[in-house]
Amino acid sequence: MRDLGLRGAEICSNVNGADLDDKSLAPLYAKAEELDVPLFVHPSGVPELSQRLRPYYLINLIDNPMDTTIAAASLIFGGVLNEFPRLKVYLAHGGGACPYIAGRWEHGWGVRDEGKAKIDRPPSEYFKLLYFDSLVHDAAALEFLVRKVGPERVMLGTDYPFDMGNYASVQAVEAIVGLTDDERELILGGNASRLFGPG
Repeated sequence: MRDLGLRGAEICSNVNGADLDDKSLAPLYAKAEELDVPLFVHPSGVPELSQRLRPYYLINLIDNPMDTTIAAASLIFGGVLNEFPRLKVYLAHGGGACPYIAGRWEHGWGVRDEGKAKIDRPPSEYFKLLYFDSLVHDAAALEFLVRKVGPERVMLGTDYPFDMGNYASVQAVEAIVGLTDDERELILGGNASRLFGPG
């Protein structure tokens, strides 16, 4: 970061099967906070699911979003965002399923002790610290994501150069109903410029 002028780092959603709340990753998070750089989390697959999801390309269609979801849950419930509140985490593929099941997390934390093991505030307090890309492949899902987390927490995503990419991502953002020009500009570039710093 200091010598080459890099603006962030990409990490997988698990490290050899260990979730992102694994204590061995604490030095990475501390350094990312110190350097004030974001970590982009991209799925690498849930090892336990890989055999069941081989047919029909489900390894990508289901496994990748679920792995991102598990990563986000690990960061929240595992206390990572509690210990490192200035950590900037940017989730691929619209955050997987977590924007859509965040209410379930909130309810579960309220009625079950397991969710309180490492955090003393509701999951929503940590959820609002996350950033998301816009790559969800569905106009209604993208509108929901932006309403759920706010336009200041969403950035343009393409998944280039893979076949699961969306190369009309700009048009998808432009088509979101109810955004102001300023909010649309945040998603299209302003948020990335702010998060990754001046280039």
